[in-house]
Amino acid sequence: MVLQMVGCGDKTRTQKQVCEIFNIKYPDCHISQSTVSRIENKLREFGNVTDIPKSGRKRILDDEQKLDILLDIQDNPHKPTRQVAADNDRIF
Repeated sequence: MVLQMVGCGDKTRTQKQVCEIFNIKYPDCHISQSTVSRIENKLREFGNVTDIPKSGRKRILDDEQKLDILLDIQDNPHKPTRQVAADNDRIF
């Protein structure tokens, strides 16, 4: 929606104008000029506005891993989070 408000060719609007129009049209969803700028920059740099995948290890746990962590915390409620992660081969 934001990109449609920016326009194209001779009919482009400033980021400030887009921000004002958006906030009037959608009063429950306020955006700032910096948000419009980030969206525009993302489109120019990547050709779309979807979030790029994050690098690094995925943080998805299976049920057994979750249970191990919960039991560890239950047994040692004052154990530091970093120690729980290290003991369960996880990075938090």
